Amino acid sequence: MNEFDNPERLQLLQPNVLPGGIALSSESGQPVSRRASGASGVPDASLDSALARVPADLLHELRSAWGLNHSGPIRVVGRVWVKMLSDGRELWFLDDIEHPESGVGLLYPRLSGVSARDGAEASVAFIPPGSSRKVISQRAAEAGNQWAIAELELSSLSERRKRRNPWLLNVRSGSMRPLAEVPAEWQIAASGAEAARRISSLARHEIEDHVRKSILEEDEELARRHTDNVEALGRLNAERRQAQDDALAARAEIEAELAKHRQNAVEAENAVADLQVRLGVEEQRFATLRSTMEQEKQLMEITYRRLTDLLTEKGNRLIALGLADAEDVAALMPDIAGSQDHRLGVSFMDALAGDYARLAPLLQRSLADTSLLYSQAQLRDFLALLRTRDLIVLAGDSGSGKTSLVRAAAAAIGGVCTVIPVKPNWTGPEDLLGYYNPIERSYQSTPFLLALQAAARSPHVPHFICLDEMNLARVEHYFADFLSLLESRSTSPEIHLYTADEERHVVVEQGIFLGVEAEARRRSGLADTATLEEILRHDQANAELHRLGGLADNESVLVHHARLRRSLSAQLRMPTSLPLPGNVWIFGAVNMDDTTHQLSPKVLDRVQVLRFRNPMLADWDAIEREVQGASEGLPPLDGLLRMLPHELGSRAEYPAFDRSDANVMFLSQIARQYLDPLGVEFGLRAVRQSQGYINAATAAGIGADEALDNVIKHKILPKLAFDSARPAANGRPRRELLMELSAELTKRFENADLDPDTSSVADLERMIKLAEGNNGIINYWLR
Repeated sequence: MNEFDNPERLQLLQPNVLPGGIALSSESGQPVSRRASGASGVPDASLDSALARVPADLLHELRSAWGLNHSGPIRVVGRVWVKMLSDGRELWFLDDIEHPESGVGLLYPRLSGVSARDGAEASVAFIPPGSSRKVISQRAAEAGNQWAIAELELSSLSERRKRRNPWLLNVRSGSMRPLAEVPAEWQIAASGAEAARRISSLARHEIEDHVRKSILEEDEELARRHTDNVEALGRLNAERRQAQDDALAARAEIEAELAKHRQNAVEAENAVADLQVRLGVEEQRFATLRSTMEQEKQLMEITYRRLTDLLTEKGNRLIALGLADAEDVAALMPDIAGSQDHRLGVSFMDALAGDYARLAPLLQRSLADTSLLYSQAQLRDFLALLRTRDLIVLAGDSGSGKTSLVRAAAAAIGGVCTVIPVKPNWTGPEDLLGYYNPIERSYQSTPFLLALQAAARSPHVPHFICLDEMNLARVEHYFADFLSLLESRSTSPEIHLYTADEERHVVVEQGIFLGVEAEARRRSGLADTATLEEILRHDQANAELHRLGGLADNESVLVHHARLRRSLSAQLRMPTSLPLPGNVWIFGAVNMDDTTHQLSPKVLDRVQVLRFRNPMLADWDAIEREVQGASEGLPPLDGLLRMLPHELGSRAEYPAFDRSDANVMFLSQIARQYLDPLGVEFGLRAVRQSQGYINAATAAGIGADEALDNVIKHKILPKLAFDSARPAANGRPRRELLMELSAELTKRFENADLDPDTSSVADLERMIKLAEGNNGIINYWLR
């Protein structure tokens, strides 16, 4: 927007006579000639005709009138001055415009129809705001003594029409330069006395000022450089001295290091020599051991072949005599190939690089594919309990997903699950493991024992055995012996089924019968492959068998044979003892109601309790988001996951009791201050068992606070069952101790990111609240 575009502003201007005979109009602010009386003398037709012309033609006409180069820009010399308005604004002009080479003053051309009497308008150009004004100092512009060279261009059409001047000019933005900075290629030549004097005077002042400034600046620069040089020299000297000191120190350090390295080299050479001697001894020893091993291997192969041949020979004879079935005999044969894993699928190492913490999302995704939704927190807790190798009790209402989780988890890892319903009439260990019948001379097996045997035959496959409705019968009655066996963790527990004397009796009887049968065949001339039927049909062989065996005439060989067959079959199919397979995990599913029994403190002290909430209370949206995240974050599996038992966890002793461990200190404090006065047992075994779970939880990807919270839910809260109205052992009200325990747990887990609905604090507060409506009876299983 031009400075003259606001009429209200322009009314502030008062007429003023400028140097060079130019008058500033009070109406418009545009310079006009003193010789021109105004725009009223310009015919409208001539003005409109001129304004209608192409700007290039107007500029061409202007160049011709001013004697400028027709192809280049309109470049002129003029004096810069500033008009200050009453409202604080400034108007900048390039006045006294002269030819850049001749110094002749330049006038705007006259329109046709304008008489010479009116005269031509003096050339003056408006300097718009911008870069052109920045090259001239404010003081020089206000003084009006700064000459400059600039390129001109036509003003806007509206401005030229308003000023009634088709050739009205503005200074082109960025083209103006002070006279002292005229480029050499402009070839400026001053003509005329007045122009020469003005330029000479201004040039002299400018040159003197420039020289003075240059000298002062050079002096200052020299002084500054001298100071900088002195300072730099001082720094260089200091740096040189410091470098010398550093070099001496570095040299001393290097020499010390070199001496040390030399000493280390000597020691290393001595060590190498010693190792070479030891290596020679070990190589000789290894060669000896290898030779011995090869010899033993050859002996074992010979023994194995002899054993196989003997077993085959004896087994074929037993089969021929009908004393054993081919399947029972085949089970006795050493099966090296049977120790290999023939399952299909992707190994744990290939699927997750052996990272146990990533197993929960993968398991969640696999279970979701079968329409089973469990949170990752539940699955991580479940996997951590698997890793402890403890007996796991799954508690919850019917239909809460206890048994389904065991089945689905076993299938997801390539394992086997056996669910065994517990009956209310189970009263002893024989209901779990079976018993030996001396009358029939055979062992009466059970589904639980058969599941253990199946697991022993496939040691590479994880086997989950779940006792469904475990507390329909009293657990401590039928499961007590097995609980005691599970306490042995350093070695595989041995499950004794019946006495070994019976086994020896059967072996002796079978040996005698086989000897008698062989002698009868020899005397009667029968082949070694003769069957029992062929012997009985051969009169001499039958008679020899009765005579040698001491059988009476009326005593049937078949009856004696049947008794031998039953006893041998029982021995072949059921050994006197069975080591607990290392690939077996035992679960118990319990449901607390009026038809079931409570778990005794002895049982609770040895198991891990995992409680299931009502599935209808679960946050399905959050679980589905977890499933979606697991699907996106895990690579797809090309088949089912195939895990080995040791990848889920191996039986080992519980961690040693470490009083300096923070979790052990906290659990010990809880036991002393709250559990013992309440009559709740929480001893050394429980603390070590808790340490084992925390280690397993870390491997499963559970945080430290959540792991400790799970310990309280697994091992402490299930033991809380008493009358809170009665005083504690220390005389204090039990309810008060429970409230303090809740406050202690709240303080401990204050900054932990736990689920407020399923944390141990929430469970304990629920128990305290339910006791108010149950005559003060505290019971973890109460709903």
